[in-house]
Amino acid sequence: MPDELLAEVDAEARRTGSTRSAVLRGFADAALRRRRERRAEAIRGLLDVAAAHGGHGGNAAELVKATRPKP
Repeated sequence: MPDELLAEVDAEARRTGSTRSAVLRGFADAALRRRRERRAEAIRGLLDVAAAHGGHGGNAAELVKATRPKP
C-alpha cells in the first residue's frame, strides 16, 4: 500500500481515536455495503424490466402453456 495512503489512514485513525485496522475495516465494510446495495438495485431494475415484458403479473409461462395446441 502506498505510504501516502497509509498516512491518510493513520490520520483518520488519529482523528477518530481509532486504530489503522479499525479504519481499514470500516472503509472495507462501507465499500462492500455500497457494492451490495448497487447490485441489489441493479437486480431490482432487471426484475422490473422482466416483469414489464411479461406484462401479465409474471404468468408468462402459464400463458404460453395455455395457448399451446392440444395434442
